[in-house]
Amino acid sequence: MAGRKKIFPCGHAGYGKFCHKCKQVEDEKTEKEDWNNLFSSDEVNLRELPNKHLVLKARKIIQSVISGAPYQNFGGKKMNYDRRVISVPINADYRVLFKETEQGLKPFEVLSHEEYNRKKPGASKV
Repeated sequence: MAGRKKIFPCGHAGYGKFCHKCKQVEDEKTEKEDWNNLFSSDEVNLRELPNKHLVLKARKIIQSVISGAPYQNFGGKKMNYDRRVISVPINADYRVLFKETEQGLKPFEVLSHEEYNRKKPGASKV
C-alpha cells in the first residue's frame, strides 16, 4: 500500500522525507563549487582547458614534472628560441610551458596549439 504524495516546502511533490529533486540540484551545485575551488590551488591557470579530463591530465603532468619526473617522459622538449623554456604536450591541442629556474622547473602558461605556434619567436610568419 503506497503512501500519499506530499508537497514539500519547495513546491515539488513526492513520497520521501525530503525533496529529491532539490537535493540533486544542491549536490550538483556543491560539486561544481568544489571543482571550481580546486583551480585556486593550481600552479598555472587551467580554466581555459575545454574539459575535465584535460584539466586532470594537465595537473598530473605538472605535479609529476615539479616533483622531479623527467619532462621527456611526457614528450616535452626544450625550445630553440629559449633553451630555458620547455614545452610539454597535454594532448594534440594543448601545451604547458615550464621555465627552468634554480629551484627546478616551474609551469608558467598553458596554451592551445594555435596560441603556442603564434607565440614562438622563431616560427616563420605566413
